[in-house]
Amino acid sequence: MEILINDEKIDFELEEEENLLEIMNSLEEWILKTGNVIQSISVDDRVIPIDFSSNEYRNKISLIKELKITVSNHMELALSTFVTVGEYINKMLGDYTGPDNIKHYDSLLEGLNLVYTGIIDSLRVLKIRPMTVVKDNDYILDETLSEMNDFIRVYEKKYPDADGIKKLKALLNKVLNFIPEVYKWAVIKNYPVIQGPGKERAGVYLHEIFNDLQSICLASIDKYEDIGKNLQIGEDRKALNDLFYLMELMDEVISVLKITGEIYDIGPKTQNGSGKFKFIDDLFCKMSGCLKEFESAFENGDMITVGDILEYEIKPLVDQFPDLFKKINDFIA
Repeated sequence: MEILINDEKIDFELEEEENLLEIMNSLEEWILKTGNVIQSISVDDRVIPIDFSSNEYRNKISLIKELKITVSNHMELALSTFVTVGEYINKMLGDYTGPDNIKHYDSLLEGLNLVYTGIIDSLRVLKIRPMTVVKDNDYILDETLSEMNDFIRVYEKKYPDADGIKKLKALLNKVLNFIPEVYKWAVIKNYPVIQGPGKERAGVYLHEIFNDLQSICLASIDKYEDIGKNLQIGEDRKALNDLFYLMELMDEVISVLKITGEIYDIGPKTQNGSGKFKFIDDLFCKMSGCLKEFESAFENGDMITVGDILEYEIKPLVDQFPDLFKKINDFIA
């Protein structure tokens, strides 16, 4: 029996396997370890279900001439989910939101839930934070997903009226507009695992991402002062929400800067980075020290010190981000 994965023959030594199920159990374990997932299985040019409880998997090995398996990297599969989401949204807009939408009520709700969970799961796999995915410096994916979740909760208890359908159409169109933005982030955050554009196109994506991060950072400036104020007046929940938001934002900026350094060889110990980009490493070192102080104060419950570190130590470092983003964008342009 020949075994082919993505049309390439592999060497597989039979041990005590007697049927297809036993072979697939061994192969699946190996495939998962390589970071891939099975997309399709065919036996002697006949596609069979990816359901190991099926009777197909009881077939004896001696009766099979060729086993073909198609696999995809789990990140690429997560990215392809957004293509499917886009297609399904277009179907919903075309078939489920017309004058007779009531008869499609169940399909509509099921579709919304599938779209929502598909997006959330795929973002997690692709290591994308929805808080950083921006469209035209106006809409943020995180807020749009919250709107979708709220819509589902409201209309799972009643039929959508004309106003509800209007809101739904606007919401679905917003999600559609985010798909190119998600692709951009997916390519950069998983570079070069996802087989996307070359270095030149990646530079275009990075340029747009740094612009997005800059707009997000500027819109977040007030949070540094708000945290200290809210802690002083006992609004701990508001303060903590803003605190976690800022920590995630800083972590995202650092992550993108590191990826940029790897793509363009501008780390502190490289030829490009030893000169004008050495300040990136200096900035990281200062921020690392501030974050350690911050973590210690937070663990000790010293929220006043937490607010002070944020406002007087971390915020001045974050204020350097726009200049940093501009220098990198000029370099990769």
